[in-house]
Amino acid sequence: MAQTMTADAEVKGDSLSSIVEGVSRLSGAYRTRVIDVLESHGIPEPQQGEWYSLENALAALDELVDSIGPQTVKTIGKEIPETVEWPPAIDSVEAALNSLDDVYQMHHKGDVGYYEFEKTGETGGRMVCDTPYPLSMDQGIVEGIAKKFNSNGAFVEVEEDETTNERTFDVSW
Repeated sequence: MAQTMTADAEVKGDSLSSIVEGVSRLSGAYRTRVIDVLESHGIPEPQQGEWYSLENALAALDELVDSIGPQTVKTIGKEIPETVEWPPAIDSVEAALNSLDDVYQMHHKGDVGYYEFEKTGETGGRMVCDTPYPLSMDQGIVEGIAKKFNSNGAFVEVEEDETTNERTFDVSW
């Protein structure tokens, strides 16, 4: 289940910019759509270093899920790790998934939930995503991270584990 957030929760413009940049990698039309939807929710084209209402950003994302579909939002999520600056020490899938919560917390203020990774095998693990973001966005982000940092070129799979009460993904690479 997704985390409830505090009413004063905020998201850094850098994160919203990464969504705009991620969607731009797919299509110029999607970029225009995302910017229009964000603006309709009180977020003009997001600026790096500025803070915005997370509630407004999530309302915009919900509208996008409804209008362009969860699969497209998942695809946008997969592009986000390519647009985010990662610490130089992050050089493996495991290290990146372990650092996801730190990166997430740096770009949010207030009670916004968390990401928690547990390694379950040599090339696999479980990611708990207790965030207010759409499930398809979280799944795409986890898959995008695994693909970005997968140095051996192995097939990446991210499957939702529907047997838990938490939003959990089994990840293999």
